Amino acid sequence: MSETRKDVRKLVIAISNLDKIYTANTPKIGRQSSELWLMYALNDGEAHSQKQICEEWGFPRTTLNTVTKKCEAAGYLTLTAIPGKRREMLICLTEKGKNYADQILDVIYRAENRAMEKILETYPADFIDILGDFVQCLKSAFEQENDKMEQGGT
Repeated sequence: MSETRKDVRKLVIAISNLDKIYTANTPKIGRQSSELWLMYALNDGEAHSQKQICEEWGFPRTTLNTVTKKCEAAGYLTLTAIPGKRREMLICLTEKGKNYADQILDVIYRAENRAMEKILETYPADFIDILGDFVQCLKSAFEQENDKMEQGGT
């Protein structure tokens, strides 16, 4: 196995384990994971479109619609039409939603902060940007490979 292959494999395993950590700890918070992750996605003080949340967070549209309706009914968020977009809505936390998100995400934020403080003792903060760059390069490489396969190449 080449060194590049070994490095990529270690990275993919690390990312898989990262996902497992969140998945294992989400039920302990006592909320549905889709609701928790919607609150996480929205808890940055910005409004986000449904499309943006689906693309950035990997939400299936139907799941996002279901959890959005539930959270809107609870008074946690508002939906606003986006001018020029027929069906796409902008989602924003209400003050009640912000308080709710802060409350249910507190344990996650504390664990993340503790882990980040520890890792920054050894590594520069730009490792996050480097990982983001790798993700974009990988996305592009997959698109190129998929185009080849669609054109009958290998």
